[in-house]
Amino acid sequence: MYNKTMKRILVIIFIFASLTEGVFALTKNPFDTAIWIPYWRKTEGASSTLPNLDKVTQISPFAYELQTDGSINNVLKIDEEPWTTLITEAKKKGVKIYPSILSYPHNEKEKNIQYLLLAQRKSRNAHIKEIVELVNKNKFDGIDIDYEAKLAETGPYFSDFLTGLSRDLHKTGKKLICTIEARTPPESRYATTSKKILSRVEYSNDYKVIGKVCDQVRIMAYDQAGDDALLENNNSDIIYKPVADIEWIKKVITFAMWDIPAKKIILGVPTYGYKYEIIQKTNIVSDIKYSRVGSMNWNYADDLARSLNITPMRNGAGEVNFVYATSTGVNGEQLGGMKKYLVWYSDAGAIADKIRIAKLYKLGGVAIFKIDGGQDPKIWNMLR
Repeated sequence: MYNKTMKRILVIIFIFASLTEGVFALTKNPFDTAIWIPYWRKTEGASSTLPNLDKVTQISPFAYELQTDGSINNVLKIDEEPWTTLITEAKKKGVKIYPSILSYPHNEKEKNIQYLLLAQRKSRNAHIKEIVELVNKNKFDGIDIDYEAKLAETGPYFSDFLTGLSRDLHKTGKKLICTIEARTPPESRYATTSKKILSRVEYSNDYKVIGKVCDQVRIMAYDQAGDDALLENNNSDIIYKPVADIEWIKKVITFAMWDIPAKKIILGVPTYGYKYEIIQKTNIVSDIKYSRVGSMNWNYADDLARSLNITPMRNGAGEVNFVYATSTGVNGEQLGGMKKYLVWYSDAGAIADKIRIAKLYKLGGVAIFKIDGGQDPKIWNMLR
């Protein structure tokens, strides 16, 4: 009698536990934290990442490069240190590895070569085969396709390429990550819109196809520039040079969610910024011009602010900036007059805000670009 009763109790406990686990699995909403580590700062990026592997779920060594002949260049040297140690340790902790393949044509000739590679079935299929073999040979969890600056005419063939690649990767249990440019509604891109303007809007990325065949879609929500005329015109700040304005990001996400499931969207988040020379010939605000001097990461910006005894301020875009003037050039030479500079960049606070937005919209996660040793070290606490 005792044994039968105990068996019934154990069965009930087992059934309850199974049901509870099932309910939890259905309600659980995983949130991925991915990072890109560039090959040109791989040592610094890897050393920064190693002690923080428990805070990320995906790593994308960046980048293999697509060549004009259609081959893939292992500029990463991914079979060498520091990648070998980083990947080994990441796998021990269950972190997924999705290396990036980059294609970024710099002129019309290179754009046409990119178009021909994808438009011709034979070369497209050969490209797909090479990628699948690359993934399987190196035992990656999948691949991140980052093909930018495409011609609008390339769009249908890029969709065919992703569809075929997704199919063949899935056959071997691998995943396809697609990295694409941010997109805002035409009515935000242009201060005034008309049917004539709207009829000229063409895209090389078919969001509907991408949302269907890609396992995750990383949207590069940075380098905003003049992408949002409404925000730029209506911003109350005299100085406005955002890398990624919070309000712009909301528009980017909302627009994407029409065609891409929120759970597939991974919000690309910047860790960097830029330095500009402020050119002001008159006292009229609209006459102020900004000439980009170069890139600026948190580390450089923080050192510069400290040397100038300046406290960076949080701006309306949710990032940080400061302005300073100097008569000394970059190499210490005298300029013969004062020059005014703007430093605008992203810190841990800006990244935390973007993570909150991603969670508010119930997205699949965030992808940080980039981890290269120059990022705000406090961002690891934001990713925890």
